[in-house]
Amino acid sequence: MDRHSRRGTTKAFLRDGRAPGAQTVVACVGDSITEGVGSADWVAMLRERVGAADVQVVNAGVAGDLAWNVLRRLDAVIQCDPDIVTLMVGTNDVALEPKSSMNRFVLPMKGVRRAPTLKWYVESVSAVLGRLLSETHAKVAVIEIPMLGEDLGSETNKRVNAYNDALRTVAAEYGVNWLPLHGQLVELLPPDHVPPRYQAKAWPMMKAQFQHHVRHRSWDAAAACNGLILLSDHTHLGERAAAVVADLVAEFVTAS
Repeated sequence: MDRHSRRGTTKAFLRDGRAPGAQTVVACVGDSITEGVGSADWVAMLRERVGAADVQVVNAGVAGDLAWNVLRRLDAVIQCDPDIVTLMVGTNDVALEPKSSMNRFVLPMKGVRRAPTLKWYVESVSAVLGRLLSETHAKVAVIEIPMLGEDLGSETNKRVNAYNDALRTVAAEYGVNWLPLHGQLVELLPPDHVPPRYQAKAWPMMKAQFQHHVRHRSWDAAAACNGLILLSDHTHLGERAAAVVADLVAEFVTAS
């Protein structure tokens, strides 16, 4: 069994088809937070929650994706003929909007030749939702973007709020479901929490990766090593935060 099969990716699904007895296919579309790269795997948690043999969950997350990247690879998701689709994307759009050294590395790697903006994000998400609604029979849910860093008053998180406001408007325009991840995560942060400042640096990610993959500590423990509670490295989710996503999506899947 290859890594695509183990993770239940889009590639594996298109190669192998629906599992025997699977009546409902759930495609979880997003970036590294959904793929489970450097992040607690909420899609695996979702599989445990829905559990039934007639529900098959496809992990359609790709690390580093902006909303535009999701739009470019949407054909593969549509070819899965999903019954339910969740979309959680925007963290990279927010993080890469300001000019920084990371942009010069990440954007070319993702084939992006323009600076991310809120307007472009809205256009891309609108196109994604339009295609999903017109080219599949799926019930669609949009998941709020989580915070970037745990300082809720930072300029970065003001951008997160603006993107979430725009995302909520687009979801309402297309009549798709809205899952309030950001709000639920905010409620889990203690009022006296004083987190380190998010600086869009690679070091916290490297530190979290070392703690998890070398020292075999949980992502929550890796978060604590970075002075954080919910986010392992200011960007990706620890187990506690991932469980919130899994619970929200499991409730949506069950209700659908």
